[in-house]
Amino acid sequence: MGQFGIGQPVQRVEDDRLLRGEAAFQDDINLDGQAVAAFVRSPHARAVVKGIDAAAATATPGVLAVYTGGDLAEAGLGPLPCIADFMVPFTRKDGSPRFFPVRHVLAVDRVSHVGEPVAVVIAETGAAAR
Repeated sequence: MGQFGIGQPVQRVEDDRLLRGEAAFQDDINLDGQAVAAFVRSPHARAVVKGIDAAAATATPGVLAVYTGGDLAEAGLGPLPCIADFMVPFTRKDGSPRFFPVRHVLAVDRVSHVGEPVAVVIAETGAAAR
């Protein structure tokens, strides 16, 4: 690599091990008593969450818990803080504080983009969680 790294190819050193099966992937690690999480994500770009029926998932063998945004809100888990606001206090041109959108761990009332997490399933195996 030359003097600058931007725009220049980077030689990958891990590919050979991964392709030959000589490396461990995250999914290869199994510990006693571990649980697996699978997130249910929104297929809609903008939508109102009217309700989530978790009965079928909860009844699946091996599923330990199912949580929705409403469950987390009831437990007192509020929105995620914006780290940018802590690092640099951004302001608008007039000096007023910049607006940071409210971001929850799981969507509570509405989703704002495709792929936003709306629920999480905790299970004994990945197959059960999915």
